[in-house]
Parts: sequence; structure tokens; C-alpha cells
Amino acid sequence: MAENSSSTSVMTELTGLVRTWEDEHGQTNYDPVPSLTRLAEIIEVETENYLKMDPDPFDERHPSRTDPECKLGQILKALFRKDNFMNKLVNDYLRDTYYTRLSITGRDIDQLNIAACRLMLDVMPGLETSVVFQPDMDSLIHRLIKWVINSIEPLQSYATGLLAAAMEIPEIATRFREQNIRENGILPAAENDNEQTTSISERTEDPDTDKVQRRKKSVDNQMSTPSRSESADQSTTSDSDTCPKRKRFKLENNPPPVFLGDISPQKCGIIASDTSNSSWAELESFMIGTVQIFPPTIATRQILILRYLTPMGEYQEFLSHVFENDALELILCYVNVRLTKEARLAFEALKYLAALLCHKKFSIEFIHCKGLESLLEVPRPSIAATGVSICLYYLGYCEEAMERVCLLPKFVVSNLVKYALWLLECSHDSGRCHAIMFFGLTFQFKVILEEFDSQDGLRKLHNVIATLPILLPDSDTGQLNEDQEGAARQIVRHVCVAYRRYLEAHLNAKVELIRRSQLRPNERLAPPLPPQPSYKVTLTLQSIFIPEEIQQQIDMLFQNMPFRSHWAPIDHLLKLGGITLLLKIIAFAYEWNYSGRAETVRSALDVLAIACVMPKVQLLFCDRVDLPEETLTVGLNIILGAAEGEIVADADVQKAALRVIGNCVCAPISRVGGTMARFSQNATNSPNKKLKFKSSEDLIQKVWDCVRSNSGIMVLLQLMQVKTPITDADCIRTLACKALADLMRDPILQEKRQEHVLFQKYALELLELLSGKGKHTGNELEASLANIHRANVVAQTKILFNDRQLLQLIHQHLVQKGFRDTAGMLVKEASLSSAITSLSAQHPTKFRYSSTLTPSRVRLSFSSPNIHRTLPSSNLPENVSTAVNGANVASPSTIKIINSEPHVWLPGQNLHEETSPSSDQPRVTLDSIITEYLTNQHALCKNPMATCPQFNLFVPHKCPDPKPRIAAANNYVIRCARRSLGYQSKTMDRRFVHSRFCPVQTIRSSTDEGFFTCAKFMPGDHSIVVGDYNGEIHLFSLHTGNEIHMFSAHDNYIVHVEPNRTGEFMLTSSTWGKPVSTLWNMKNYEMKIPFNDEEYVEFSKVTQEKNHWYERRSSHIITIELVLSDGVLFDVNSGKPIHKLDKLNQTQSGVFHPNGLEIVSNTEVWDIRTFHLLKTVPVLNQCSVIFSPVNTAIYAISMEQEMDDGDSTFDSSFKTVDAIDYSSVATIDVKKSIYDLAINRFDTQIAIVENQGMYNSVQESVVRLYDVGRRRDDEDEQDEEEEDDDMDGSDDDNSDNDGEFLNDFYFLLNQVVFDLDGDNNENNDNNEDDNGDEDDDNDNDNDSDSESWTSLSSGGNASSIGTESLLGDLLFEY
Repeated sequence: MAENSSSTSVMTELTGLVRTWEDEHGQTNYDPVPSLTRLAEIIEVETENYLKMDPDPFDERHPSRTDPECKLGQILKALFRKDNFMNKLVNDYLRDTYYTRLSITGRDIDQLNIAACRLMLDVMPGLETSVVFQPDMDSLIHRLIKWVINSIEPLQSYATGLLAAAMEIPEIATRFREQNIRENGILPAAENDNEQTTSISERTEDPDTDKVQRRKKSVDNQMSTPSRSESADQSTTSDSDTCPKRKRFKLENNPPPVFLGDISPQKCGIIASDTSNSSWAELESFMIGTVQIFPPTIATRQILILRYLTPMGEYQEFLSHVFENDALELILCYVNVRLTKEARLAFEALKYLAALLCHKKFSIEFIHCKGLESLLEVPRPSIAATGVSICLYYLGYCEEAMERVCLLPKFVVSNLVKYALWLLECSHDSGRCHAIMFFGLTFQFKVILEEFDSQDGLRKLHNVIATLPILLPDSDTGQLNEDQEGAARQIVRHVCVAYRRYLEAHLNAKVELIRRSQLRPNERLAPPLPPQPSYKVTLTLQSIFIPEEIQQQIDMLFQNMPFRSHWAPIDHLLKLGGITLLLKIIAFAYEWNYSGRAETVRSALDVLAIACVMPKVQLLFCDRVDLPEETLTVGLNIILGAAEGEIVADADVQKAALRVIGNCVCAPISRVGGTMARFSQNATNSPNKKLKFKSSEDLIQKVWDCVRSNSGIMVLLQLMQVKTPITDADCIRTLACKALADLMRDPILQEKRQEHVLFQKYALELLELLSGKGKHTGNELEASLANIHRANVVAQTKILFNDRQLLQLIHQHLVQKGFRDTAGMLVKEASLSSAITSLSAQHPTKFRYSSTLTPSRVRLSFSSPNIHRTLPSSNLPENVSTAVNGANVASPSTIKIINSEPHVWLPGQNLHEETSPSSDQPRVTLDSIITEYLTNQHALCKNPMATCPQFNLFVPHKCPDPKPRIAAANNYVIRCARRSLGYQSKTMDRRFVHSRFCPVQTIRSSTDEGFFTCAKFMPGDHSIVVGDYNGEIHLFSLHTGNEIHMFSAHDNYIVHVEPNRTGEFMLTSSTWGKPVSTLWNMKNYEMKIPFNDEEYVEFSKVTQEKNHWYERRSSHIITIELVLSDGVLFDVNSGKPIHKLDKLNQTQSGVFHPNGLEIVSNTEVWDIRTFHLLKTVPVLNQCSVIFSPVNTAIYAISMEQEMDDGDSTFDSSFKTVDAIDYSSVATIDVKKSIYDLAINRFDTQIAIVENQGMYNSVQESVVRLYDVGRRRDDEDEQDEEEEDDDMDGSDDDNSDNDGEFLNDFYFLLNQVVFDLDGDNNENNDNNEDDNGDEDDDNDNDNDSDSESWTSLSSGGNASSIGTESLLGDLLFEY
């Protein structure tokens, strides 16, 4: 209560002073000095109280933002609201001609200027410097410079402080460069005044008298500097604009006040009595310090001079004055707080020192003069210790200086790391950030890195962010203001960067160790390779930012690091929970909005890219990560989101995320020690033991399954198609292709051709692995599902051959080499006498395929690529070597033995040692050589079979070609005539029927409001139900086109209607509102069941008597055993998921094919039995699929596409696709936007909802009925209305000549079309495969129903009329 009363009284007094000034300042003899002086006194008292709260000294924000309850901030805000007073203070009271201009005599202008400068200096913490010292106020700067050079105290000191604030603006410092040069020669001399410095030094006796005397002597020697008048003439030709600028740290949060209750004087290096009752009074000057403005003390004057010199210290042209005046000795004297007892003076000296450390020459001199040891003696905690942090930060930038630091005694380096680690835990955020950045810069030095690890530095670095409120799941971040959240995010950013550099330094050291072990010579007399000096940088800052070099080092660890080995930095990071925390940071960054978000996420991903070398980290990526409001998030899902650009739209972030994914999914399947099983006498069969020691193959399989289950394939496919940003697109596509190989045609940016080459390399490797083919050139590369299937058939083929034929080959080889006795013994023991006679008449020939028949092929390899090992003949048994040579006689190419396990060859290793087979490697036998030889022959077959008869070693193998098929005629009449002879042509008939559509009726709305959105045929084909934009349901007669009934079903857009088989009930769905979906009774048009949250419902396809329905865009199989929802296949009976299909698009979930064996999801066709991808149908991309009731055709309409302006557009054409082989039949353009398509139960008519115009501005809406299989004739075209004349059909099957000459026989053809084979239209043509009389032997059509996509044979093209039989010619003439 007393504090509030005091605050109220201060504000009341302040308001009274300003009001008095406003009333009296216009009077002629008004004296503003008393008011200005009293205002300054009030502000100085509150400033001292504010500093006692120990705010961050680098925090440049307004005091009210730092602490809203602060009185100083309230006073400054109240004063700054008085614009007239502030303008008068700056523009008039700071003039030395104020009284003269007003013709006032008898008053001392110096007193007015002193009071005005004092008040300005007091309010400067709350002012924007650039507003006070504007470019057009050069006169004020000149006046301050004049007062600094020649004026009385305290005006000189106050002017120095104001000039220091002005020089913080780079533009002003540049314009007044020459004046600053002169000032830099004057102020150090004033600062080195012997009396002032001595008085500061003698406040406390220093036990080290020699040290004090040495520094005092140095100060005395500085008195020989030029006088002010002489210094004023000095100048330099250096340009300050070319000097490097130091970074300024601007704090953005409110740190909590430091707790000082447990701090003893001994910790601060202060000699004080433990029994003193005034310990805080003694400690305050050492830890926080004060700045007395009036009257200014000696320390205050030095502080103001240092504030002026600090912004000048970073310019090169001022460095000469620093060395001339021996400023370093004076700074080190001020830094000794035990000597000066002035913490604020030490802090300002340290700020000036940090500015000078920007110069390499000064930094080296600083180390040489034992300045680092002086910094480490600064007591902590104190404000001076925070000043030490920025000095360490700038010192870390100079590699030459840090090399000298590493050469210092070990205890000095240890104390340096210890001091910096303490700064990580200090109360000031700026001190923590400076210490974090210092470590990030110095991890490249081995001495610093080792000392950091020895002092448990990683744990202390982790604790900096582990306790931040913004990363705690249960914390309420709403209590933090914007500044506090921003400051916490900046700390996270710096820690992530430090993490990255820490692991990169360890990675470099690990790889260097492996390289040196590989390059070490084997000779005993050779001198050992000298170790790299510990004080040298292990990797420069420039190399740190080269991702390619880092990736090469990671790949080397994958190849050489044992699977179950330990790596101390990663193990420690895992123990601390750092990996999980980094994943959370990446996820949280989605909602963060600050300039360093991209760098934060990129650094975190780079850390994960290195850490995933360890199997435990990869397993952690597959585990769940607890996030607020998230339940099913795993680590890889977060990384995939970053790769997709969802976290932050930055190309570098995407590339970093792709590197993490690539390191996980592209890691070697067989790592060193990854396939070895551990054996222990006390081992048990517990599940935990089995899970703990998984093989590398199990690990990579689990990671890949996790990527697939989180739609990783879809993300990678999308990234392989990116074209922006143009400078990074090729690299993104390369990394995506490395994780999921595909092929791109040309580089987007020609300057990135090298990236394109790498892209093609990885794509070709995957194509080779899948198709079983070797390197290709030119047009020989043909990647297709058929090739992949053919390679799979070859891999499953069991190779059988005659042993006696093999013995005959050996006998022949022995005879050719002159070993006739051995050959004779073989004939005798193997009883080959009868076989030799037949062999002489049948010499084996070299196996060669004609290039015109099948392409040549390199050997089929199912082992690891690029790890070939040729077996030397000298190490082989005689029979094996002979067999190899014998095989070469029968084969034109050399057979190489390929090891199935990856092997790392170390330079200097003996070749015999490298090729010697180990116990776990398969032995090379004669049978394996012959099997490989025959497998290569079988792989060359154009139509390989999985079950083959015994191979003949003397005759080249070739699987038989399929029987040639009689081509079906293009002409429909010829096909009909041939059917009586037994020829089938149902595929051509289907293409003929579903490529012709004739509009027969148009249904229009009775009102002009709204438009039609969806339609369905009602059972019986007598009426059609239509939904509209306003949520109304309309029933129209198919015979008259008139509206039968209308009722309101929903409040808005209807997206789906579906009647049941009897027409008694109907389901409707809308976009929003409640209920979203509804079941209606169509007898009385009443609502039967509302579904408030179900966005999509449909009836069961089998039993509808009990009103089964399925929800949320799910598709179910015809037997109601399986349900497909969002790519996940569920068992209806158990309700459990069975399998999740690879998600390759964001919009389509997939539908079951009516045959019950396939799933169509966008362009992909999946086999339900094996869950393998059967076929891709590009024509179905982004289309809604509707199967015809007789299951012979697919109707596809494009889905709604959103435009940039928020509107929606629909395609104006629909497509028909053969439902058997998924070949495209026709694309029909109706010239209007298609919203929906419906088919009647006989597939004789379709209804299309056609709207003219955009979604938000529909001009005309109709439902048009079309006959299927009939083309509009010329008379119909003349009679149709103008809007119907734009009907256009584009057939894909070159059968436009069909039916053009049959107009007179339309009814006969129409009857034939709709009564194919005399079958009922309700029969499923897809069941023709089950008929015995329609198998491949009797089917004469090149693409008949019985032929599936997996058939590898190719029939002939459709022949023309001229090549038909005589019967065909006669029918054509008829």
C-alpha cells in the first residue's frame, strides 16, 4: 500500500510540474531551470530503483515493456505524452543562445544547458534515438561536440553522454567521421587523467601492489598524448563505411530478477567480513552498481566517455588511437571490479572491449597481454559478468585469437569453458545467448570441444531450452507477452544452431579418425601420420555450412560405423531427451512467427540428420511424439511435414528435411555388424531381448513402413515435381529422388545440370533394382510395370539342368586343355561313354540373341549394387576354375561372382584377405555358376515363364512366344458377322458403345434462383431426383421433363443424393449445417433419421432391407466384408484395420471395383489380394469414378478445382474408360461445367448436371439426358436448340467410320448394341472370365475380356477392311 501511495505521489508531482510549466513557460521572465532540475531528480531516483531490479543491461526496450509495473516506465510514458514540453526541451533548451534570442539578460545559459542535458540524459532510455537526432539536426550534434571539447563540468560530461547516444546511429557516425577522429584523440586522454584514475584505484587496497603500480604507471605514461588543440588537427583517410560492423544484440523479453540471497562475498572475489550485517550494501556496487548523474562522479564521467567510444571502436580508422593511448591497459584496470568497486564502470569498459575485439590485431594483442585471464576474474554473478559474455562472443569470431587461446595453459581453457557454462545458467537472457553463440563458434576447436564434454556442457546447454515455457506441453503460454515469447524463440534458435555445430564438430572428428585409420600405412618402418594439432580448427565456419560435405561424412559413418556401436554425443543427447525436444521444436515452429524460424527448423533438422546415424534415433522417429492437441503424431510425420513445406515455406528447410528422410530410408540395408546375432550363455528368450538387438534390415524395414504409413510416398512424389524456387528445385528433386527414385526429363535450371545428373543416377538405380536390368543407354531404357513383373517372374523361376550335360562340358574342356587322361578318367567314372558320341555330333554354340528380337542385357543381380568382386583363378580349386572357363565357352560374357553382403575395402588391405570368403558368406560352386548363367539366359526372354522345363546346356534357352491372335475388325458389322463363326470382340463392342452419346432431353429448373448440383435415377427409370444449391430436392419425370415434387431437405448446397433399390428411402448430404446428412422416407417425404456430423452416407450394396449405410466417404466391397476409408482397409466384422494403401494424393480415398478384386484410387489400381500396384491410369487423375451398372465401363468426371480468387471451377468434359483393362475409350466435351453424372441401371442413359458460368455466378443450369451408344444424326442436329449444338465427342479409338453408313439401319443396330451376345444387360460381362469357352485359346480378339493387364503377350494391331476375308468384303458392300 505504501508503495502504491509513493507511486501515486510521484506521478502527482510529475503531473503538477508539467502543468505548471505549461501555464508559465510562455511568460517573459520564466525560468525553466527549477522545473527541469526537479524532473531530473525524480527520474534519477526511479532509475536507481529500476537498476536495483537487475534488468538485463543489453535490453534496449522501453522500461515499461520490460516491467509494466515499473515507475520509471510510467513516468517516461507520461512525460513523452507532452509533445510541447519535449519539443521545447530538444529544440530550445539545448541551445546556447536561448536567452539571447528572447532578449533575457542576467541569467547563466550554462545552467539552463546543464539542466536540459541532464534531463535529456535521464529520459534517453525511453526515447528512440533516431527520432531525437534526426538528419536535419546537425546543429545540435555540432553544439554537443563543442561542449565536449570545451565547456564546464558537468555540461561536458552530459554532452558526452548525449553525443554517445547520437553516435549509435550509423548515418550520424559516418557524417561526423572527422570530428569523431579528433574526439577519439581527445577523450582517451581525458579518460586517462591520472588523478581520476588514481582516485578510483585507491578506493580499495589491492594485495597485488605490483600489478596496480604497473597499471598506474601505464596510465601515467598516457599523459603524453596530444593536447586537445593538437588533437583537433589530426585526421585520417580511412573510410568508416568500409569497416566491418559488429552485430548488436537486442533483447526482447523481461527476465526475472536475480536471487541474491545465497551469494557470498567470497564468490564475488570480495574481501568482506562474514559477520557483516550490511552485506548487500557492500555487494551492490560489485554486482549491480549505480550511476550517479548529479553531481557526476569520476566513475560516471568515465562511463559516459566509454559509451561514446563504444560505437567508434568497431571502425578501423579509430584503432590507431586505441594503441596510441594504450586503451587496453585502462580497460583491464576498469574491469577489475575488486579494485574499482564499480560494476557499471566495468560493464561499460567490457562493452568497449567487445567493440575493439572486432579487430583481429587487437584480439591477438588482448590474448598476449593476458586479457582473457583478467576477464575470467570478473566476479559472478554481476552485471560485469554479463558484459564478459559479449566479449567472449566477439572473441570467438577470430580464429587466430582462438588458436592462441587454445595454446594457453589447460587450467585457463578449463576456467574459460567453466565461466561460459556458468553464463548459460545466468539470469540475463543476453548473457545466455552470448554464451551459446560463443560455444557455437568455438566447437570447431578440439580443445574447447573436449573441455565442454568433460564439464557436462551438453546437459547445461540442453537445460537452457528444456525449461522454456513455450516448449512445455502443460504450460500456459498465454501468460507470456509477445516480447517474452519472442525472446524465448530466439534462445531456441541459438541453441539449435549450437547443437548443429556441436554435432558437426563431433562428426568431423569421428570421420577423421576413420579416415586416418584407413590411410595408415601397413609398413612397419613407415613413420606414423602426425596427429592434427588440438589448437587448430577441425573445420572452418565456411565448411560448416556446406551440406554436401556433411552428407558425405554421414555416408561414411553409415558404411563404416558398426550397427550396434555407441557414439557418446548422440547417446548423451538421447538420454537428455534432446531428439524428442527437437522434433517438438520443429512442430511448434508451425505456429511461430519470427524472422529466425527458418534457421531454427533447419538447424534442428540438420542435427537429426547427423543423429539418425544411430539406430536408436531412427527408432525414435517411428515413435509417437506428444504434442498439444495431437494424438497420432510420430517423428517422421513431423519431418515429412517440414519436407512438404508445411512447417515453413523455405527451400533450405525442405532440403534439410529431405536429407533426414534420405538418411533414414537410404541407409545401407546390411551395415557392419547389423546381421550378426549376439550370443550369451545367460541369454533368455524374452521379447525385450529380441527387440533390443534388431538387425539393420529390420530397422530399415520399420522406418520405411513408417514413412509409407504417413503418406511419405505422396510427399516425395510431389516434391519430385516442384519447379520453384528455380535455384533450389533441382536439388529438392534430387533429394526426393534419392529417397524415392523416379525419373525427370530435363533440369529446370540449366546451371543446375550437376544436380540433374545426380537425380538421374538415383532414379536409374531404383529402375535397375526393380526391373532387374543393368545400365542402359539411349532408348533402351524402358521402365514399366510389365518389365518389373517380368523381372519378378525370372526371380521366381527354379533353374533345373542335366548333371550329365554339365559333366560333358567339363570333359570337353579337359580335352581342349590337353588333360586327356583326366578326361578319360571322368568318362570312366561317370559312365559318359555313350554321351560322348552324341556330344561330338552336337557341339555347344555360343548363346546370342538377335538385337532385332530382344534387347541385350547385362547379368541379373539381386545383390547389393556396385560391390563386385572378381574371384581370382589362383585362389580357386581346379574344378571351379575349370568350370568358370567352361562357362565362358558357352557364354559371350565373363561371369563375375557377386557377394550378397556389402563389403568395405580399406586402402592398404591385402587383396587375398579381401576376397577370402568368411564363414557367413555363400560358397561359390559349379552349380551356382551354371545357375547364374542360365538365369541370365532366362532373363533375356521376352515372355518369361515362372515354371520352366529342364534347361539344356547345349541349346540356347528361350521361353515360347504366345500364340498369335486374329485381329478384331474395326467395322462393327464385320464383327457382328464373325460372331456367328465363334470370334469374340467384346472389348471393341464396349468401346463402340461407350464412345457415343446422344442428348435426348433437357430438364430445367422452374425458378431462376440457385442451380442444380447433383442427380440420380430413381428405381424404375421413370423419374430422376435432383439436388440444388438451396438445399431443395426435385423429382422430375423422364418422359415429360416436368417436375413431380419438390421439398426442402437442407439449408444449403446438396452434394450427394442416393435412393435405395426400391425407391422407398433416400439419403442426402450437404456441405454444412445440421443435420449434415439425412435419411428420407420418399412415400411421404418426411425425415426419418438425421445424421448431424456425417458428411457423406451411402446405402449398402448387398442388403438394404435393414438400411445399412456407410459414412465419411468410405467405399465398401460388394460382399460387405471390407470397408475402405481414407486409404485404410477395414474388416467390417472386427472393425480393425487390415492394411493401409500408400497414399499418393490428398483428395482421393479410393473405391472398390465391382469385381471385388481391385481398388481404384485416383490414378492407381491396387490388387486387394496382394496389395500390390497393378496399374496406373493417368486419365483418371483427380477424377470421381462412377462404374456402369453392368461393370463394363467407368465414367470419370473431374473434381472441383479451387481458383486463386476463392472461386471454384469444374471441367466441361467427362471420360469413359474400359473397366476391364482400364484403357481410355472417349472424352466427351459438353462445353459446360459438369457438376455430377448419373447412370441408369441398364447403362442405356446417363444424366449430367451442366451449369454455365463459374460457381459463384452460374448463368444457366440444366440436367441433360443422353442415350448411350447412339450418336446424334444430321436431322437431330438441325432440330436441336442452339445450346445443344455444342455437343462434341472425341473418341480415342479410331472407329469414327463405324456406323456412318448405317443410318438407315439404326433400329437394327440399336437392338444389337443393347443385346450383345443375346445376354441380359443386367448380367456382369466381367464374369466372362469364368466361362470355359471364352478362354485365351478360343478368344480371337486382341484385347478381350479374359485378357488381364498382367498378360505379357502383345497381339497384332486392328487390321483394315481391305485385309478382311471375303465375307467381310461382301458385308461391307452390302
